[in-house]
Amino acid sequence: MHTIHLTTADLARVRVGPTLGPMAETLFSLTTLRGRGEEALFGAWRRRARRAPDVRFPVLGAIAPAVPPCFDMAVLAGPGGDFSEGRESFLASPRRAVEAELDFYAGRHGRVPAALDGLADSSAARREVLSAVETYHRAAVGPHWDRVRAHLDAERVRRGMILLDRGVEGLLSGLHPAIRWTPPAVHITAPGPGGDFVLDGRGLLVVPSFFLRAPVVMYAADGPADPILIYPAALGADRAADVWTTGTSARALANLLGRTRASVLTAIADGVLTTGALARRIGITSAAVSQHTGVLREAGLITTRRHHGGVLHTLTPTGLALLDRRRPPAP
Repeated sequence: MHTIHLTTADLARVRVGPTLGPMAETLFSLTTLRGRGEEALFGAWRRRARRAPDVRFPVLGAIAPAVPPCFDMAVLAGPGGDFSEGRESFLASPRRAVEAELDFYAGRHGRVPAALDGLADSSAARREVLSAVETYHRAAVGPHWDRVRAHLDAERVRRGMILLDRGVEGLLSGLHPAIRWTPPAVHITAPGPGGDFVLDGRGLLVVPSFFLRAPVVMYAADGPADPILIYPAALGADRAADVWTTGTSARALANLLGRTRASVLTAIADGVLTTGALARRIGITSAAVSQHTGVLREAGLITTRRHHGGVLHTLTPTGLALLDRRRPPAP
């Protein structure tokens, strides 16, 4: 059992993020690839990915061995909007941080495998590991990343609306059956030895994962990064099957709405909710944003309301279903 202790200051800083990024999800997927469970969700992906020659690097098995724990490369890479951010963060990881992860790994497995040897001191060793992970990403995760990201964006919107409507209690009490909220602490049932996490006012970032099917806590007691609670995004068999289909959902959305309007809708799903913030994110004028949000509002994809002297845009269930590539339920 893991327990996260939250003070009043921590509760005021609970946020919901969309994803840790493509490198983290690629690393999480290694355990899913090795496993046999969740066949309805990941069976088609596993069969396709295992046929690719680019998933057979020894280093991938070293990162995610048959018996946990994994080498927690995602902690070292940190959150990143694209793969290159994770790559640079991993290369720049302090020696002591890499040593700490390797020591934890060796403490559970008895040794550090040769494929991970030298990571603390050698940039060449880190680049070699990154090369294998990036090649695997291109073969197994990259072709589906747009759809995975769209699903995580939609999941973030769902949880964000719960946070707005029901507060922190509503958010933390409904994330996953293995996560239990008993104020002022979050209890996570997970295999292996438990631990207590004291946030000291840093707050908590709550982030969904597509490939992880059990919650995980990312926490560095002396690190600058915010503590992160990663939970499995809600995922049904129909949605999973749609993710594994070929094609690029972002391109399809742009073909349907136009590139700029699709960017506006996606940015709203990503939590950019005001006209000014949308203009800065997309690189157009506020007047142009207002024109595009007007069209999206007329189409029933977003709603707009006054908020502290400005306006706040949010997705409707129809807009959410469009991004999530599922048809809204019949009335």
